[in-house]
Amino acid sequence: RSLPSLNLVTVDIYIQINMSSSQAITVAAVEGGGTTFCIAVAQLTEDGGTNIVHRISIDSSHEDPQRTLWECSTFLKGNKPPGGYAALGLATFGPVGLDPEKETYGCILASSPKKAWRGVNVLEPLVEACQGPDCSLAVRVETDVNAPAWAEYELQDQRISSLAYVTVGTGVGVGMVVNDMPVHGRMHPEGGHCPVQPLEGDSFPGYSWGHDHSPFGGKHTVEGIASSVALMERLQHRKGQKNTLSRHVLADLDDNDEIWDHAANALANLCVTLILTTSIEKIIFGGGVLSRNGLLEKVRKQTVKLMNGYVELPEDMSELIDLSSWGDDAGLMGAVVLARKAYEESKDDELLNDERTFPSDYFRGMLTGVLVSVGIMAVMGRRQGMLRS
Repeated sequence: RSLPSLNLVTVDIYIQINMSSSQAITVAAVEGGGTTFCIAVAQLTEDGGTNIVHRISIDSSHEDPQRTLWECSTFLKGNKPPGGYAALGLATFGPVGLDPEKETYGCILASSPKKAWRGVNVLEPLVEACQGPDCSLAVRVETDVNAPAWAEYELQDQRISSLAYVTVGTGVGVGMVVNDMPVHGRMHPEGGHCPVQPLEGDSFPGYSWGHDHSPFGGKHTVEGIASSVALMERLQHRKGQKNTLSRHVLADLDDNDEIWDHAANALANLCVTLILTTSIEKIIFGGGVLSRNGLLEKVRKQTVKLMNGYVELPEDMSELIDLSSWGDDAGLMGAVVLARKAYEESKDDELLNDERTFPSDYFRGMLTGVLVSVGIMAVMGRRQGMLRS
């Protein structure tokens, strides 16, 4: 008989892996935010989708990271299947370590503006809560903007090679997916700290968060102008007040207040920078600040103005700049996508190992069989010679 085709064996192994897992594949997803941690327990479906079966929001606005992580771990343990979770996806604020080969993987880095979280290992207690006795845990860690960028990228009807996700809230974060992979490089994108060309006559000195450690001292940067902290401080500066205002005062501002023009200009500067430096094909916005009526349209119009005809832009700017399809769940859905990706990659690795193991085992067994046959034939030949003599 001829040897079986390795391609057929590969397909057969793949079918066996998928056919054998009739039980539901349960994964854990964690979105780590500066004020809230959102957690989901999801089951992977055969068509590549996911069904969220449990979810919870946990307060992280206090200065006790270990309390937040303990509450997250308690929820994950309480909903853990007997064999443990198949995968864990963690999408967290940063800066965060993303290199699995380094000790800082899954840790908040020392440059984080959240002092209480600096050096905190977010990943370790979550892994401990998710692991089971029967199988290894597949893990994927990303920023809370790279992860939703990946989730948005997979939703695009028209196939594109690049997408940026921008969240505008207490800070401004930028995540990017290029050629099916999130961008890391030296660390990960920090586009919120890009410099901008301010509107004429702007006397705002920049937000207070940026004075110590942010690039450009937080003056005339995207985050230093468009974040909710900066918008609140601008309003305080305009009124000549020394007492800190609550960010909730922004909700009472008119849609046509000049503050929103400054925000739109800063975000449009960011869009132009992304287009010119990466030739990005889609920019998706999320976060609380973008819920302001008319702000997104202001961003689109200012982007066209600043580009000044240098790069051809679509007539319908919603094709280039739009809001998140996931709304407030963008970060959590990004974490779910990370968990699914981690699980799929672990299965691909198993399949690859099976492919590598099969030929050597097959031919080793075949060679052993040949040697045994030759040995038997030699013994029988000797025996027949002795009978003749």
